Amino acid sequence: MSAHFQYVPDDRVCDTCGGTFKPKGFNRHQRACERRARESEEDAELLASIAPVQDRSEAENVPQHASMDDIRTEFHPHARIATRIDAFSDFTRQHNYELPHPDRQPWLPFRCQLDFEVAELAHETALTHEQMTRLIQLVQCGRTEDFTLKNYADVRNTWEAASYRLTPVSRIDVCCFYFRSLWDWGVDLLRHPDIGPHCVFDAQRLSKFDGDSFIRFIDEPWTTDAFWECQSRIPPEAKPLAFILYADKSKLSSFGREKGYPVIARLANLPVAIRNGDGVKDDPKYKGTQKFANFKVAVWHAAVKKVLALIIPPSKHGRWANCWDNVARLFYTLVLILSADYEEQSVMSLTRGVMSNFPCPICLIPEDKLSSVMPHDYTLRTCRATNDLLIKARAERRKGQWEAILKGQSIRDVNNTFHEMDPKTTDVHRALSYDRLHIVHRGLFGDHMWPELQILVGFLGRDSSAKVDKNFDALPCWRNMNHFDAVMAITFTDGSKYEDIFKVDLYAALEVHTTETIAGGREALQKFSELMNKYIRKSEALRPDKNWSFPKMHLAAHLFDDIKAKGATCNYNTKPNEKCHGPLKESYQQRTNFKDVAPQVCHPIFNIIGSSLNLIQILRADHWSLVSEFIRGQVDELAAHDARMAEDETDKTGPDTNITSDFHIRFGSRQPKQSLEAIEERHIDNPSFRRFRTKLNAFLNALPAVLQQVNMLPSDEITEFRFLKVNYESLVDFRQTTDYLHCSPRFHNVPRYDCVIVNTATSVFFARLLFLFTCNVNVASYRIALVRPYDTPIGRRLQKDKHLKFWRVRSQPRETASEFILAESIIRGVALAPDPTIAGDFLIMDTVDSDIFLRMKKMRLAAGHLD
Repeated sequence: MSAHFQYVPDDRVCDTCGGTFKPKGFNRHQRACERRARESEEDAELLASIAPVQDRSEAENVPQHASMDDIRTEFHPHARIATRIDAFSDFTRQHNYELPHPDRQPWLPFRCQLDFEVAELAHETALTHEQMTRLIQLVQCGRTEDFTLKNYADVRNTWEAASYRLTPVSRIDVCCFYFRSLWDWGVDLLRHPDIGPHCVFDAQRLSKFDGDSFIRFIDEPWTTDAFWECQSRIPPEAKPLAFILYADKSKLSSFGREKGYPVIARLANLPVAIRNGDGVKDDPKYKGTQKFANFKVAVWHAAVKKVLALIIPPSKHGRWANCWDNVARLFYTLVLILSADYEEQSVMSLTRGVMSNFPCPICLIPEDKLSSVMPHDYTLRTCRATNDLLIKARAERRKGQWEAILKGQSIRDVNNTFHEMDPKTTDVHRALSYDRLHIVHRGLFGDHMWPELQILVGFLGRDSSAKVDKNFDALPCWRNMNHFDAVMAITFTDGSKYEDIFKVDLYAALEVHTTETIAGGREALQKFSELMNKYIRKSEALRPDKNWSFPKMHLAAHLFDDIKAKGATCNYNTKPNEKCHGPLKESYQQRTNFKDVAPQVCHPIFNIIGSSLNLIQILRADHWSLVSEFIRGQVDELAAHDARMAEDETDKTGPDTNITSDFHIRFGSRQPKQSLEAIEERHIDNPSFRRFRTKLNAFLNALPAVLQQVNMLPSDEITEFRFLKVNYESLVDFRQTTDYLHCSPRFHNVPRYDCVIVNTATSVFFARLLFLFTCNVNVASYRIALVRPYDTPIGRRLQKDKHLKFWRVRSQPRETASEFILAESIIRGVALAPDPTIAGDFLIMDTVDSDIFLRMKKMRLAAGHLD
């Protein structure tokens, strides 16, 4: 007897996406797939309604009254504010608001100001209970004003009462996890009378008139495409409340055995100048396994979910909050920027890291293609595509097939907390941002390019290494830049050291970007990629074991997309946040017994840490620090307010004695008056001072403002100065910037004579300061500088100057070559590096800051240096 069976296929086909799935979980997939299809249609309609972002305005849209450097501000349509054009001198991005009247008793709940100041001092110095009691007793013995503190318990209880003035720390039982509510902390800032008025809630497009058209520029987050698009996706009456989250591990002990994992939040609605004002322990038995790796990131996301809990609902439905001006506003929350090192970016995005097939957390570039930065045309990751992949994988019955699907895009089998936010405004892969500190200075350059250079120079012999060290030592000192005596045999741990050695990623360092700088940056990145590919090919024989295919080599491909979407890199560089590791380390040193350390240290906003003994003690002290700083600010504001009121009361009719800070040149380090004869005698061995008085008379008589013949005598006196401050408008952010220059025979026991750019009626040239002084002629006082000009014609440019884009200057061949200039003709300071191969030649260091970088770029174009 035979039996006939009809074959029924197990797989089912989804009508929406066309995918084939097992029966188990098919209905759930189909419902989710239909929902996503509807959402995609809604998103497409919404995107079609969003006005395209234009980087340049059309010529016919330029108002006839527009003047050079005028600033145009176009507000988002939801703001209902008309586009305005301001003269550059009148342009401001700050709200005009009346300063609030200060609290007359800002030290409350401390009973008097002296109580607070004693408690503040004791807290800052981490006094023990016994030391604090002794301090209180001493103050009680010698007090001349009210003082009510009695002992340590009294101080502790008052701090506890004061702690509720700011958002307190909460605890959840996820690896002894402590955090502050992001929503409550954000509302604290919105309500703060000094901070709230600086918040910007409406997206803006800023542009500057160049004589022909308005050139768009980008700096703060609200000037970017992403902020504009986010505001377009929320109701017209709502405002975006954007958060920046930073995460990185911190070594607490000297040997790095104890670590902390702080995550720090900043509010993207605040200007960058204001905004940037222990982990789960690895068990060696399981370390390195896939299961344990998934467990660690699952714990991290479970903890972060608690932190985001109160901003997840407002991201979808909005939430009202009263602000500093007693106006209730409807806010939709979003995470605009995630600032982290690559390792933490992998945790945030739940990608599998450096050893996976697709290591980039932003795009799907294969592992073996990472060495080539440009061109870049790989598919970008999205939270929606990642969720689809997880659903598809979890619908599989076989574990091996499940894992294979996830490995196809290097995704971990863990739910991503950031996907709980509204995907229309928060996408974890778009929020991940380019971090100069870890990607370049400590990464590509510090870990790869610099060691490679040290090895290659080492191959040339000891003399070559000594020559490099000598040339570094010969570079001039410059403010805010490290000076190195030697570099070839040194490994640095400080990213700022590598930043000052590298000084190549100047486009990435710009604080403000225009369409022109973004285009120039992309061109430079393309050139860098070509040169690196060429070097990799040529160095294979010499360095066959060197692998250049790693994520930090590739991540620069996303740099300028990040700038357009989220603003200048200073908005998401981890360098300002790394400074917040200091309190962690101080707490470790001053407030722990070095046993069970992890539970004794915590820092805002939250940390994932190990044990739980004694944590609340250190956590409380950390919160007290925040409260103390808050009260101190209010106390200082009250003192300043009272001082202003007292001054107005005593001098209601007197002249205005305020001294403006809007100066171009200011001398400092005044020396005693000296006669011209004494100066010539003191510098008799310096050829630049020969005929000093004669040349000075000729210079003064040539000034248009001098109407009578001047003949200064040997006995006439002048006043020498050895320090110079130069204010100038930065070409980068259009704000006032200051150079601090020295002209001194003994600055820190070393002669220092800085160089400047000089603008005269006939030319712009470079010069070295030799002598600064003021000279009185009739009733006028003139600020004069004796300089050595570097204006000798160079002739035909050297090939290496063309190749490396050097700007070479040369001093006059005569030793006596010096001239007088009015100090007001100095544009700004400049650093000149001596060329060790040609005596008297110097190279402009156009990488010391962003302004000189753009200034020299303009000079090259004007001179026809287009190579």
